[in-house]
Amino acid sequence: MADRISDLPDEVLSHVLSFLPTAAAIATTVLSKRWNELWRTCPSLTFDDSDYFTNTRSKSYSRFVQCVHVAILSRDWHQTVHSLRLSCRSSACDSTNVSVWINTVVQRGVQHLDLCVGKMFNLPSAVPTCKTLVVLKLDHFYIKKIPTVDFPVLKIMHLRNLNFLEHRDFAELVRASPNLEELEAVDLVILFRAAKGSFQYLPKLVRATVPKIDVPLGVLSNAQFLRLDWMDDTVKDIYPKRGVTVFRNLIHLEFGYANSIQDWLEVSQMLKCSPSLQIFVIDKMYLDPLPQANREGADWIWPVGIWLNLRRCCFKNYKGWRGELGFAEYIMGNAEHLQTMSICCNRYVKEDQKFKMIKELSLCTRRSASCKLIFE
Repeated sequence: MADRISDLPDEVLSHVLSFLPTAAAIATTVLSKRWNELWRTCPSLTFDDSDYFTNTRSKSYSRFVQCVHVAILSRDWHQTVHSLRLSCRSSACDSTNVSVWINTVVQRGVQHLDLCVGKMFNLPSAVPTCKTLVVLKLDHFYIKKIPTVDFPVLKIMHLRNLNFLEHRDFAELVRASPNLEELEAVDLVILFRAAKGSFQYLPKLVRATVPKIDVPLGVLSNAQFLRLDWMDDTVKDIYPKRGVTVFRNLIHLEFGYANSIQDWLEVSQMLKCSPSLQIFVIDKMYLDPLPQANREGADWIWPVGIWLNLRRCCFKNYKGWRGELGFAEYIMGNAEHLQTMSICCNRYVKEDQKFKMIKELSLCTRRSASCKLIFE
């Protein structure tokens, strides 16, 4: 059988190797002397310590550290690193090593950083001033008092499980990214919210998933996809003069609630301010058992005169409360082009209660003749 792969130029082989975990790329050195240098030119590096250890005392974890050291530190300085994906979840993971690895690839003009650590480390100092970054994904880092942040070409920022000393530290990361197209901020811990930061409008933003309390709505008004979590938190103390924001480009909107929905007025206001909205999801994130009371939203009357362009609407963790039923009734009765109304029931609801819910929902008037009611 002919060895066709050896006929390929080095540039092509290096590109192919970049799709492999870096340890697998290094393993190709056993093929021939030619392959001994090829892996060193791979523009993309991927490391996951879960492939190396079964427990923290195993010598295999030291092999992981050695592999990363060799792959990052033995490269020629003229060779750039396009991307680094690093996952270090072991308790044996050392912050000094992580900082050395990250600071080194930053000096090589890295464009894509995807970093996940098992322990809460301080964010390496070189990251906030890396002007070449296009994609930044951080998971489990501690961020405090960043003196300078500059992300002039950053398009994608994902922040998960981060601890910020002050709210303005988070705000500074976002404000320093004027070309941001995608923002995800999930499970953030902000120790001192009183030290609030300032934001700037993101004119190129397309997608955003953020806690409602941490980002002013006006910053996100260009988004086409928007998910606001912790909708039951109040924003009055932090942004007392929010004003009315119109989301002219918004097509997909999701609200995430940790507790019961007390402010249906806020839901109706967002619908009113989103004239292009086609998909709306209410997600009651925690599947808490049904309480005895059945009063949520009992006294709220939905306003008239809101024109709805919705095609799909979904209510997750539905409990059949009067406010929830009123919401479903309002959507089906006013959305002229609605195709599906999906109700995902709370898992604690008993069969007889489900039957009652289905009966109530089925009796709701549907303005759209093609609307399908889906009950799960």
